[in-house]
Amino acid sequence: MRLSLSIVLLLAFACANATRKSYSCYKVIRTDVLSKESIKGVAPLQHRPEFNFWSQPMVGRAVEIMVAPQHEALLTGILRRMKLNPTVIIEDVGREEQMERDYIAQIKSQRKNGREVTFDNFMTFDEIQAYLAELVAAYPDLASLIQIGTSTGGRPLNVLKISNGPGKKALFTDAAIHAREWITPPVALKIAFELLENYSINQGLVDLVDWYILPVANPDGYVYSWESDRYWRKTRSENPGSSCIGTDPNRNFDFHWGEEGVTNPCGETWPNTRPFSEPETAAMSVFINNTLEITTYIALHSYGQLLIFPYGHTTELPPTFDVLNGHALEAAAALEAVSGTVYEVGTVANVLYYSYGACRDWAYGAAGLPLSYTFELPGNGFGFSPPPTDIIPVVTETWEAIKVLAVAAAGAVRP
Repeated sequence: MRLSLSIVLLLAFACANATRKSYSCYKVIRTDVLSKESIKGVAPLQHRPEFNFWSQPMVGRAVEIMVAPQHEALLTGILRRMKLNPTVIIEDVGREEQMERDYIAQIKSQRKNGREVTFDNFMTFDEIQAYLAELVAAYPDLASLIQIGTSTGGRPLNVLKISNGPGKKALFTDAAIHAREWITPPVALKIAFELLENYSINQGLVDLVDWYILPVANPDGYVYSWESDRYWRKTRSENPGSSCIGTDPNRNFDFHWGEEGVTNPCGETWPNTRPFSEPETAAMSVFINNTLEITTYIALHSYGQLLIFPYGHTTELPPTFDVLNGHALEAAAALEAVSGTVYEVGTVANVLYYSYGACRDWAYGAAGLPLSYTFELPGNGFGFSPPPTDIIPVVTETWEAIKVLAVAAAGAVRP
């Protein structure tokens, strides 16, 4: 008897799930909007491994926290004592994850052509690398691959360079430095797609600047999020003396590194015991420092609908605030014009939260890049797991903002 395709897919995922962390009955809980007073009680909870913060505590916003069933009563009790009225916004994270994987499998089974790129679905690390190779083979006069290093697990850190001639300023962008943020690599690949496969339309942007694109800045973590733990954030390096694996790579750069005071390697924002301990962050820093034409850094993250810039360690404004803010407002307006998506703009510590050792701040404050930004892409109520049907709207509108920042990159001067 022949099994139907749907049964085959279900069996395949059942087998795969045997090696995956189960999020069955995990919930995502949202608080009321935080005040200056309540944030003092919520912020320390980030460092407790039983609570997985899906958004960061900030004044004037609610915070969303994933919690296992055995810790739900503890969390809700704490939040109720703070009078933060916790409400469940996702009843069963495991069920949502399985729906996501089923959809991905269904779309892949229906794919008719052999091309690796797709904007109707999320892509694995191997599929992303295959598409980069495909672009280089198809457009050898415009595209080349630069392996800037390897991950702890030996996977390549491949940067796609797009250029039609020397002598220009450059823009560097990375995605998936936090492994669970699957919506970010499609935005990076959308840039490559538009510049190369729509070169006749976008040649002016390649005439203007060179482009360096790192679609997966945390390869080991990204692969692990596909194979073992959908909501994994960190790298996969070992921490001597601890059974907990990984470092938050976006707390591992040498600019106000470690000032958050996280001392538990199990924490999601563990910065490790020294900056640039991770081969991924070390490789990125060396490449950016040595590639002097780079004037602009863009980090792609999710989620929150924010376009933010230095600093994260202080609410004091950077010396070039007017320039950074002006370009960000223009980019956010271009994005909003596509379909009405509104982004909040401002410095990290004023708009979002305090953060230390982030690449964005390092690029501006240590490497000397005049322009440095982070996009926190939309979650649309699904947190780190927006449905694949959200990919095309997100990459389409974000591309319009990227074009604005490319023009700014061409006019920026690196000391």
